[in-house]
Amino acid sequence: MSQPAVHELLQQILDAARDQGMDQQKLAELAGLSTGTISRIKQQTDASYSSLSRLAAAVGLRFTLTADDDYVADVELGRLF
Repeated sequence: MSQPAVHELLQQILDAARDQGMDQQKLAELAGLSTGTISRIKQQTDASYSSLSRLAAAVGLRFTLTADDDYVADVELGRLF
């Protein structure tokens, strides 16, 4: 996963945790991860899907995939079929 994507996802998770009154220690505990894992992700912007998914689930979020806007526009305009 690219560094900007990891940073953006982690920031959304941390924001949701803060909004729910959670500190990083509580977030890590609920996700079944160490606080060191969160620190590593923050510093190195390197994370596995599994770690990010567990953090997201701990704050009631989940990952979803959406179609690329350009691709959707091409389909809607009949350019692909």
